[in-house]
Amino acid sequence: MTLDQYSQELRKAGLRVVNGSDKSLWISHERFGVQRQPHFALHVPTRDEIQTVFAASHALLLGFVAKPTSDQGANGWLYLCKDPEYSLEKLRKGARYDVRRGLREFQVRAASQEEVLALGFAAYRDSRTRNRLSGDSREAFETRFGRLQPATRFFGAFKDGKLAAFCGGLEVEDWASIGGWSADEFLHLRPNDALIYFVSYHYLVEGSCQTLSYGLSSVQASSNARGLHHFKVKLGFEAIPVHRTFVLNPLLRPIINRTSWKVTNGLSKLWPNNLMLKKAEGALRIAIQAD
Repeated sequence: MTLDQYSQELRKAGLRVVNGSDKSLWISHERFGVQRQPHFALHVPTRDEIQTVFAASHALLLGFVAKPTSDQGANGWLYLCKDPEYSLEKLRKGARYDVRRGLREFQVRAASQEEVLALGFAAYRDSRTRNRLSGDSREAFETRFGRLQPATRFFGAFKDGKLAAFCGGLEVEDWASIGGWSADEFLHLRPNDALIYFVSYHYLVEGSCQTLSYGLSSVQASSNARGLHHFKVKLGFEAIPVHRTFVLNPLLRPIINRTSWKVTNGLSKLWPNNLMLKKAEGALRIAIQAD
């Protein structure tokens, strides 16, 4: 799917989309923000581009990733793999063992959106719970995965009629981005290892993908970032230091300051599983530090 086709599909799905520079898109995220895709577009947008995005999207917060500088050091990781010869043999011994075990225990294959809806709730719920996030209800799950999924394919690790883990792969032009969920019941059998290896091999070796992204580290003060970092590096992804930037809509400047951040921080501690509060606290913290 081309970038233009992807943007059209996003709009059909009800998302706000603004074309950016250097083959990037600004896409509505959560309720009040926009984020730039792909994450590995690491150039700094001009002030004119930022103003255009705010004017066109009416967003309150704009987020993007850039290369660290002496003034804005690294505050996160971007996980990428670009190896066209990605293979099991290139992984470390422990990773090879875990992948082989997962491949023995599970049938790993492409999955339909209908299969994800029918079988994937436990994996979704358990992943949210492990990461101390709200929105783990069946209603939230069906809302997320029942709607149109532009440019996305699903893959799953199946066992005994259950979906132990599933992964969504966003495919656009010569790049792809992945993210996954897994059920607690099967974790000791290594479904994630088998699934991510299978998907990575599919995109990088069997397909035409030149850059595979496994997302960014979290901006949340409390998260499972260390464990996720270890897992992604173990499966062959390079952890690239980046500077995550959040820009506030100029109209909000008078009311966004350390006091409002402290209020948000306090609320996130009162409701520690509320994802929106956790992300808002992280974004405000970074935005205020940048001023």
